[in-house]
Amino acid sequence: MSIHRKRALIIGGGVAGPVLALFLKSSDFDTQIFEASSGPSDTGGALGLAPNGMNVLAAAGVVEQVRDVSVTGNEWAFENQRGKLLACAPAGDTARYGQPPVMITRAALHRAIIEHAEAQDIPVHYNKRLVSIDDIPGHPIVAHFADGTVAEGDFIVGADGIRSQVRQAVMPDAPKPSYTGMMAPGGFSPCIDTGVTPRSNQRVHFIFGQNGFFGYFNTVTPEGPRTLWWSTASAPLESKDKMAATTKAELQQRLLALHGDWADPVPQLIQSATDILNIPIHDVPSLPRWSAGRTILIGDAAHAVAPHSGQGASMALEDTMYLGKLLCESDGEHLEKVFVDFEQHRRPRTDKVIALGRRNGQRKEKMSPVEFWIQQQMIRLFVPLTRAKKQDWLLAYKVEWDRAVPAMSARTRSMVAR
Repeated sequence: MSIHRKRALIIGGGVAGPVLALFLKSSDFDTQIFEASSGPSDTGGALGLAPNGMNVLAAAGVVEQVRDVSVTGNEWAFENQRGKLLACAPAGDTARYGQPPVMITRAALHRAIIEHAEAQDIPVHYNKRLVSIDDIPGHPIVAHFADGTVAEGDFIVGADGIRSQVRQAVMPDAPKPSYTGMMAPGGFSPCIDTGVTPRSNQRVHFIFGQNGFFGYFNTVTPEGPRTLWWSTASAPLESKDKMAATTKAELQQRLLALHGDWADPVPQLIQSATDILNIPIHDVPSLPRWSAGRTILIGDAAHAVAPHSGQGASMALEDTMYLGKLLCESDGEHLEKVFVDFEQHRRPRTDKVIALGRRNGQRKEKMSPVEFWIQQQMIRLFVPLTRAKKQDWLLAYKVEWDRAVPAMSARTRSMVAR
């Protein structure tokens, strides 16, 4: 047993950082979270959490809070740009996988998790942009922040995303994120369906066209139901920097140039959008290692997963539970072995998911008429074959750990929400 509570410094207060903190808190680690932004984000798009990610949230005691502010993505509908339904598939079998997949705004997911962490007395420090790390043997590891403050601990976890400052601090020669040449503009529009409430079942639409891709689903926001949509083009209409500077009206014009002749409701969603984000898709080349000394990277900081896989958040959540398990079982000792074991277990799986995302992205590139016809036939043929066991490798993954974080009661959730 260690002679003092191990001190964990978690850099990044998005999704993975607070969930890891919850796991460590359950084993009496002294855990602090440091976040560069000024507070919980109220902006951003939306995402899907697959059953494997939801199972982690259940173990962390926060799954009910997340379900309270999301909808269930119960079915995937694959269509072409003319509005023809090519195939349907269940998004995830709750009886088979333990938890349903959900569709949720990033702001709602972040707030549910961070509020639960704070309710568990986990300190969250904002406006803390990391600038450097001192890791001197025989001394505490030290994180230096841009405001001149420092924090000491026994180890550091970098959960600060694709542009990780932790990675830059401890691996300055590591490959940098690279722009893939694909943009992912998306937005929120007035909801096109009725009956969209938290936990309601909603279909997720994937529309494949000859010159790009469009997807949409209904979800809930503090302002009420909204339809979230996104577009993927094989190449931006302008450079990445110029696209980032375009106005909402200009983005709508560009998107209508791509999708204006597609079947309803695609043009209507673009025209009625209340907010549009324009996100360049980046990739992180495989890192030679995920740890250095007493610092380890998790989530996008270690292995950014393209959005085409639908698994980015779920992979980061899996990381938190597996690393939490190793750290708790070792009582924070033997960090080098813990970090090696973590990477050896997680890298093959994340590599496989990254490859899946890249293959899915290739299916959204501009095609010739013949290639487009072939793609549609493949969707018709192979989507039905992906049911049940064909998805088990991805969705049935669970970290075998009998220690779970106590869930928050409905009464306590209501008090926190107020």
